[in-house]
Order: sequence, then C-alpha cells, then structure tokens
Amino acid sequence: MLCWLNDRIIEAEEARISPFDRGFLFGDGIYEVVQYFNRVGVGLDLHIERMNKSLARTAITGFDPASMHAIAATLLEASHLHDALMYLQVTRGTQIPRAHLPKPGVPPTVFGYAIAGPSLAELERPRTINAMLLPDDRWRRCAIKSTSLIANVLAALEGDRHGAQEVILHRDGLLTEGSMTNVFIVLDGGLVTPPIDTEPSILAGVTRALLIETARAAGMTIQERPIQVAELDRADEVFVASTRRLIDAVIGIDGRTIGSGSAGSLTVQLFERLRVRIADNCGCSLHSLA
Repeated sequence: MLCWLNDRIIEAEEARISPFDRGFLFGDGIYEVVQYFNRVGVGLDLHIERMNKSLARTAITGFDPASMHAIAATLLEASHLHDALMYLQVTRGTQIPRAHLPKPGVPPTVFGYAIAGPSLAELERPRTINAMLLPDDRWRRCAIKSTSLIANVLAALEGDRHGAQEVILHRDGLLTEGSMTNVFIVLDGGLVTPPIDTEPSILAGVTRALLIETARAAGMTIQERPIQVAELDRADEVFVASTRRLIDAVIGIDGRTIGSGSAGSLTVQLFERLRVRIADNCGCSLHSLA
C-alpha cells in the first residue's frame, strides 16, 4: 500500500513518524475520510469545509485543506484506484520534549492513504443492521473531527459484544449520533435528525448534509431538531448515514424490532435518490458490469 506523508508518496512500510508527534502522544489532530467513485470525491467541498473548521477549532496551522484535491488525485493515480476511500489526517506535528502546551510554528504532520472501495453499482440497497443504545460519555466538542476517538472505540466494542453493528448514543435524554454515523428517524411520515452546532454537540456529517439536500429536493418533509430517546418507540424507520456505507437501515435496537424488521420504504427511496445524485456528480454507472 502507498501512503502520503508530508508531501511524499511512499510505501506504507517505509512511513516513519516520530513518537514525539503530538498526534501519537495526545491525539492532537483531526482527519477526514472521503469516498471516491470514478475518482470523484463525494461531497469533497463539504469535507474541505469541515476540515477547515476542525483546524480552526483546534488552532492547528500550516495545512491548507484545499490541497486535498491534489493529494487525492496523486494517491489514487499512484495506487491505480478509481473507487476508493481516502483517509487524510493532520496533527499538530512533532514537539520534543513532550509538553501539553504546543509550541508555536511547529510544522503539522500530514498523513493519508487510499484503499479500494465498492463501486456505486455494488451499493444496491441499504444494509440492514442492529443497534443498541448507550449513554454518550464523550467530550462535548464532537463537532471537531478529532483523531481522539477512544470513547467511540469503546462504544463500538460494547455494541459488538451485544451483536450490534452500530451504537446510537444519547445525552440528557436526547439522541446525539452513532459511534461512527449520523442518525435519522422516520416519524409520522417525515424525516427527523438531530441538529448540528447546538447542544448536545454532534459531527456535521457530509453524507448527512447530502441526504438532507436530497430529501428536500424530492419534496420530503425533514426536520433538524432535538430527538427524545423515547421517540424511538414511535419511529416507523430508523437509519444511520456515513461516508463508507451511505445509509444503513436499523431494523432493531436493543432487541426491539423497528418497523417491519426490514429496510423501510422511505429509507430505500432516499438511498436510491442519493445514489442517483452521486452517479450524476461522479459520472459513474449504477449498473454492475458483471
């Protein structure tokens, strides 16, 4: 596998980062994951905008997120990939000796790689998953796409122990997000999803934003508002959104069946409308060549 490290393409086995890098010692960094179909990034401008905000909120300097275009093009070409997932991470850089207070002017460490992903044609229907509820005990700056993800990892481990493919988190009686996703419910015929930039804080998901735009363009009713945990009991459908899978239909939560126990009609319809939108933007086919 090839990777990008501080303006160089190198073999992953040759990549070297100092153990004094603040990303390693403190989790002092931010990242983005972008889905590419036909070498076109899905929602790339939104990813760049979010990385700009994460860098500003963490006061990490020395990297221009607009360079994501060139980094991705170089990585995908060098790796001979067309449908791929690209990971790009920026840390505050290397500081010796270790100190909580960052020195000014330390060059950031920029690391990225790309791996083969599914084609859009392969993503034919929403995957169906089971979920569980857990209290959201993460820090309260979730709008930052930070590399400090230990609380998310612990939540995912707990879900896995209970046979759940995702964990839906809640704080003070309100749904926040999944350990790896944004959450939507279908209630009284309309879509509802927690708001961003309010308390409790959640990540401004790129797929979340694309889904909201797609739903509104189709004339669907959608609300961005706080969701009480108790509202899950009345939900006709629940689904989660992410860069990697677009939409996963949640068919059970804590052993309780959601709706009919299969992907709901609105979930399937929105998934297909999003696929069509992405296909148009990326210039790729929705039909498998097999």
